[in-house]
Amino acid sequence: MKYTPRTKPFPHQSRATIQALRQRNHAVFFEPRLGKTKVALDWAAVLSLKGEVERVLVLAPRIALDVWEAEMYKHFPYSYHSETFTHEWGDPSRGGVETKPTRFFLAGREETMRATRVKGKLIRPKQKELENWRPDAIIIDESHEYKRPGARGAQDCWRLVARLRQRRSDDRPYVLLLTGTPSAKGWRDVFAQFRIMDPSLLGTNASHFDDRYCVYGQGPRKYTVIRYRNLKQLTSIIDAHSSSCTADEAHLSGKISWQILPAQLPAPIRKHYDEMAENFVTEIGDQLITAANVGVKRLRLLQITGGFTTDGTLLHRAKIETMRQYLQLLYEQQESVVVYARFTPEVTALTALCQSLKFSTYRVDSSTRSQRAQYIAQFQAHKKPAAIVAQVQALSRAVELTSAAEVVFYGLPDGWVDFFQALNRVRGPNQRRPVRITAICCRDTVDRSVLYGLRMKEDIHRLLLKDPQRFLRGGY
Repeated sequence: MKYTPRTKPFPHQSRATIQALRQRNHAVFFEPRLGKTKVALDWAAVLSLKGEVERVLVLAPRIALDVWEAEMYKHFPYSYHSETFTHEWGDPSRGGVETKPTRFFLAGREETMRATRVKGKLIRPKQKELENWRPDAIIIDESHEYKRPGARGAQDCWRLVARLRQRRSDDRPYVLLLTGTPSAKGWRDVFAQFRIMDPSLLGTNASHFDDRYCVYGQGPRKYTVIRYRNLKQLTSIIDAHSSSCTADEAHLSGKISWQILPAQLPAPIRKHYDEMAENFVTEIGDQLITAANVGVKRLRLLQITGGFTTDGTLLHRAKIETMRQYLQLLYEQQESVVVYARFTPEVTALTALCQSLKFSTYRVDSSTRSQRAQYIAQFQAHKKPAAIVAQVQALSRAVELTSAAEVVFYGLPDGWVDFFQALNRVRGPNQRRPVRITAICCRDTVDRSVLYGLRMKEDIHRLLLKDPQRFLRGGY
């Protein structure tokens, strides 16, 4: 049977998919934003076509599950049914030669690996649920999060896969590793990931791996790997069972990709949002929020979705929490990031958030106008993960921020010119990597309407006046 992908792959994606299918157990070590998810979904689709796979477990950071949902809809060519620990949905309308839809289980790493103590014993109910689900294939996204051999998450994941395989006699579930940072601190990081994928390659005992490949220091450095031995043998094993690619090799330097990370307004705030959208006034706690006209109403609703009033009073942390999870992931990937916000209280909160996550953080707005050039220069020169947090109008013109390839909009501007200029601060001849633009949007709110208008180069005010209720409730 011939496989026809739903979306055309790039050559580096095709090569990785073919190699993964030949080996079944494989690692995809692409630089960030080169399309690892597309490779994984084509891998799963071909195995489904061959009748080898009916159930696919996707183990990913919780913040990435919504992205996986969107990518499945975009790339998976056959009918499928998806579920999480709490919800299920599907797309049965697609064609395909398989007799029944491929089943996906999207599991958040954090909750799956969480252990609770009952009567002095650690239990892992989510892992038990996945064992009973009995996947035929497992996709482990951001597998570098399991790089420490002795860490609970790495050991739990390895043992979970081992238990699943012990219950079968066909070497399944197959495991596909996806990461953009496979060995940030050396080859020992890859050992723990390969132990999960295929324990026959590098073994299961970390001390045996150390004896064969690692040289440790003396005295204060006795727990530090100072060099590796038998490196030719080690790299030949890793290279034979992994696919790697850089942005230059893929010819994707500077290419932009988009993603929306959704946030959910808390129920009480949702009620006030709807009240404000319907009328021109609402009262949240002791805060009376009013609007003189529909244009001001839009601004007030943007403030509500952002979580702060004009004077900086905190209304909720929905978007801040979504931002925290995503920034934590970027920090683990050693990625610098440009963060844009709309209102001053948002800039203040996001600056504090980046600092708490250990980014080297620079704030650019009216309060730091005199240090703007200095902060931009320091951000560009910084080698460790750095974050620059700014209001769009303060950092959208005449600057270069190509040390980052990640841009996050916590709040969006009104004008397309400011939006376009902000996008291009991280692009240009000095940008050697693909660029990812992320928008944090509350579901069914004005956030999505503003983003739609900007991406379509529409006049925001015209869209608002054309159909106010549809615009304010995210109908565009």
